[in-house]
Amino acid sequence: MSSVKPKTTTTSSSASSNATGITKGISNLSFNDPNARRLSTVGPTANAGVAAARQPAQQQSPSSAASQASKLQQTRRRLSMMSAPTGLMGKLDGETDEPDVKESGAKGTGNQPLRSPLGGKKKKIFSAYASLSKVGYVPFNPNKVNQDRACEVVRFNGYDERAFFAVFDGHGALGHEVSEFCTRELPKSFIKQGSLLDNDPHTAITNAFLDVNSKLSKGSIDCTFSGTTCIACYLVGTKLYSCNSGDSRAVLGRLGNDNKYQAVALSSDHKPERPDEKKRILECKGRVEACKGLKGEDIGPARVWLLHQDVPGLAMTRSLGDLIAASVGVSCKPEIWERELDEHDKFMVIASDGVWEFISNQEAVDLIAREKTPEDACRVIVDEATKRWHGEEEVVDDITALIIYF
Repeated sequence: MSSVKPKTTTTSSSASSNATGITKGISNLSFNDPNARRLSTVGPTANAGVAAARQPAQQQSPSSAASQASKLQQTRRRLSMMSAPTGLMGKLDGETDEPDVKESGAKGTGNQPLRSPLGGKKKKIFSAYASLSKVGYVPFNPNKVNQDRACEVVRFNGYDERAFFAVFDGHGALGHEVSEFCTRELPKSFIKQGSLLDNDPHTAITNAFLDVNSKLSKGSIDCTFSGTTCIACYLVGTKLYSCNSGDSRAVLGRLGNDNKYQAVALSSDHKPERPDEKKRILECKGRVEACKGLKGEDIGPARVWLLHQDVPGLAMTRSLGDLIAASVGVSCKPEIWERELDEHDKFMVIASDGVWEFISNQEAVDLIAREKTPEDACRVIVDEATKRWHGEEEVVDDITALIIYF
């Protein structure tokens, strides 16, 4: 059984039962088809909320502030960002003053599998795909928007044998705008690399991430305390490039000779407790520690902070955007693994950490392997992740799964 061979680019409510749009396809959408690129759209009503999110927080009495601090410490332990400079904790992930606008219904067209035209020597790159996203739930943020986005581009840049799939997980007050921006711009930046994408794909992919991050920093979205993770999988025939920046994840379902499915990691989470990632943060004069409770005890995962200020409290060490976090070593550069797919590789799941918080790689593969279609597999993964969040926490993170059958 082959293994992933990493070639790494390094750096010195209750939740609503309505899901945000299931997308599906049988491999023949074009790059210009919006259904091939976008899972969900934050509608016009969210724009007013974004403006409201930029307003200063109202003054609070010490007693109400202490009460809110206690609630935050208990219910926000696992989410991506803990603080920003305005108000007690600043605006939370996806907090707006208007409700999220949800899409529903199936998307995608066509019913023929896509086959590689490479002289018959390459197998079809995939047969079908689907994605499903569900907005999370925060008790004291009833208007929370879904900050996750999924991106599906088949016939990438006009080539039948190429495809681009990605999941973005936004965080901070404007995380949904950042993830939406990256959904549009990252595929374009890949194409912008031209022949370099064929001749030196690792350099080209890194350049594409850097290009999008530069556009974010110079654009109209305030990325001071907002950003997004990205896990992108670029297929060229039977070659798979998995490109990760953050703590979303890709996992391969591989059928062994014993007729049992094995989970094969296609990425490694960029968490502050990972030794190489922590080393970079500390060398850049950042600080890595968990949030503190009222008695000084650690609460939740390790986070990235400025050396002498309790911001931004980011729960990952790589992301796009996040300008303050970038000042202490949080990097947008992707870690790139490559793999040659074969007949034993049956499917791939790309998902935000809303899935992976309580579901292991092998559990996800086992759940998917029982289903006949990627649409059904998406629903099972999203429903199970939601169930486990409710069983463990008062909050539910945004949950997104994108599943590709080979």
